[in-house]
Amino acid sequence: MTHRLHPGLPLLALPLASASPAVLATDYPTSDYLTGSWGGARDRWSDQGFSFNLSYTTESMANVSGGEVLGGTYADNIGLDVIFDLQRLLGIPSTTLLVKGSKRDGLSVSEKFIAPSEGGNAFPVQELYGGQNVKLANVQFNTRLLDDRLDLAYGRLIANDDFLRSDLYCQFLNNSFCGSPKPVFYQNPFTFSAYPVAAWGARARYDTESRVWTVQLAIYDGDIEGKRGDPASPSHNTHGTSWGWGNNGVTLAGEVHYHVNRDSKDALPGTYKLGGYTMNGDFAEVSSTTGATTSGSAMGWALVDQMLYREQAGAERGLWGFGALVFSFTNDTNPMTWYFNAGLVYQGLFAGRPDDKTGLAVTSGWFGDQVNVARQADGLAEKDYEAVIELNHTFVLGHGIAIEPDLQYIIRPAATGDIDNALAIGAKLMVQF
Repeated sequence: MTHRLHPGLPLLALPLASASPAVLATDYPTSDYLTGSWGGARDRWSDQGFSFNLSYTTESMANVSGGEVLGGTYADNIGLDVIFDLQRLLGIPSTTLLVKGSKRDGLSVSEKFIAPSEGGNAFPVQELYGGQNVKLANVQFNTRLLDDRLDLAYGRLIANDDFLRSDLYCQFLNNSFCGSPKPVFYQNPFTFSAYPVAAWGARARYDTESRVWTVQLAIYDGDIEGKRGDPASPSHNTHGTSWGWGNNGVTLAGEVHYHVNRDSKDALPGTYKLGGYTMNGDFAEVSSTTGATTSGSAMGWALVDQMLYREQAGAERGLWGFGALVFSFTNDTNPMTWYFNAGLVYQGLFAGRPDDKTGLAVTSGWFGDQVNVARQADGLAEKDYEAVIELNHTFVLGHGIAIEPDLQYIIRPAATGDIDNALAIGAKLMVQF
């Protein structure tokens, strides 16, 4: 039997117990999956057009200094991803169906301990907190054409899967990095979706023949939670199973990518992105104390991922850098009007641990003047900026298990200056079954 290799997954050659010189390749080596290939069953299913991944991740964090209250919490996520290869199963050319589900539990240390008087600090220290229930996320078709240079996605999509993202961000636990820079989620109601929240949409991504440039455009339903333009309304899509089209306009997103040394194993690759979105629905006016709304919201961004150092030609070990700048075009609907992040991720920093990763990053976001109009009227402290510095190291233990001790220093929690700087420590545990 011939087994297909998924891009990005390592090949593990396993000697057979018999005297035969044959070598068995698997997409599910025990080095990367706790339960392995199930005696080859998962490889056979994959060859027939069906594959899945089950994961468990937990983030235990504690506020050990500063903030408002000392104490800790945990948050966790059980994720199930199922992929159907529709060409193998039904003869539909070059098309797959992705279905994702999530179950989240736990509490937020940002809301409960660091800044409870403000409903939490601006950049929550646990990215797994949010939507603590069972939720259906992606139900997404992908069709690839033109030698895979044209990728069409349609169905129940997550905007942050494609836009304003970096593969380096989720080295970090703070929600300002993983899944993406936070300002795009502060509108009320929010319409730029992030896991595990999905919306009806369609996205086209095109690589030029040289693969130096990529252009992607998308349209999404602008009423993810079924609020129908009423910011005071609770969510009407708690479990992601309400599939009606909303009544609050649409979100249009676009990005252009410039690639340097793309996919090179010798030179230093990098990707530079410019993008933005515009929304035409109704949103809370951030300066209002009476619940007034206004139409339209828009933001833009610039992102960079660049490998800075490679230990030797062909090696994955080395240093990556990243940075982002996010800015608002409509300060009456976007509470945080300027934002930046920058960071470094080193794979294989220690000689005997080639797969470990070490991360150091900083982020800061500034609130707009219009936010403080309402806060002054309500007798609340003005908001200016919050910043976070994060340091961590991922120990890859094998068998699909990794643990990541993490330290975060939160400067001006909730951006008011009334709450002491906080130090949060903890760890992330990841298991791939």
